[in-house]
Amino acid sequence: MRPEFYKTLLSPYWLIVLLMAVVLPPLMPSYYLHILILTLVYVSLASAWNIVGGMAGQISLAHSLFIGVGAMLSAALLLKLGINMWLGLLISAVISGVLGAIIAWIDFRFQLGHLSFVLITLAFAEMGAVVVEGWDFLGGASGLLLPRDTGNFLAFQFGGGIGAFWVMLVLAVVTILVNVAVLNAPLGYYLRTIRDNENAARAIGVNILRYKIAAMVISAMLSSVIGTAYVRYLTFADPYLLISPVIVIEIVLFATVGGLGRAFGPALGAILLVPLGEILRGKLGGVLPGLHYFIYGVVVIAVILITPRGLLPLLEKGWARLRGTAPASN
Repeated sequence: MRPEFYKTLLSPYWLIVLLMAVVLPPLMPSYYLHILILTLVYVSLASAWNIVGGMAGQISLAHSLFIGVGAMLSAALLLKLGINMWLGLLISAVISGVLGAIIAWIDFRFQLGHLSFVLITLAFAEMGAVVVEGWDFLGGASGLLLPRDTGNFLAFQFGGGIGAFWVMLVLAVVTILVNVAVLNAPLGYYLRTIRDNENAARAIGVNILRYKIAAMVISAMLSSVIGTAYVRYLTFADPYLLISPVIVIEIVLFATVGGLGRAFGPALGAILLVPLGEILRGKLGGVLPGLHYFIYGVVVIAVILITPRGLLPLLEKGWARLRGTAPASN
């Protein structure tokens, strides 16, 4: 592991985040606490997707499938078979990892180009949605209603908004640290090599299949775990929300705006766009439905035209100029 990883762990910014986490949530109205929790969910999801989409350069639309498996399957196992959601979380994560490995193998076996990979992953996502909506065990089109959250942590219950906030904060921090770890490990180096020139990577002996599978499995399992935590917070497993391609499109937008392939880039995109979208939807949703998606589109176009690598490199460059130092690489 490169020294940069340990420097990140010891950064004073984590202390600032912890202090804000302790002080702010209890003082916030429930509506804004919900927006904060939702932001952390998307920070986690965008960061998990970044391992495949940003570092490996494979634009996967299958992540709605992994999120849906984590959410819908863990809820169904609890309600239909009485299986504790902690165990359901593990089962769902393993299944998502296997699905991710299958997708990565198909990509390697058939030498898919970028567009073909996007279409294949979209097909997997759509097939997953059809299975969920047509299978009563998973709730079908009506979804599943989870038991009331009483705060029993052993039953994977958070105890309301503050408890959910802490769980989502931990998930967000862990997912970002996984990004930092991957970037500063040999895996990150090989993924970037594959992204930049797969043929050259193959020519120098990089095991393409191994690293593509590793990236997809890590990303899929993280997404599944986040999906399980998200559905427990929502208390209702809605297939039209949790396994819809819309959710992965939002994730891709957040990662692109923040900075693809950077440890903190997707988190930045989610932190900027999720509160903006939710506030716009809350204030103007009744008058102008879908306005937040229009705003997302405008922001993405502006970012791509002004700073194609995302907002994080631009901010780092500005901060480095103020301090008179070189910009960071994470």
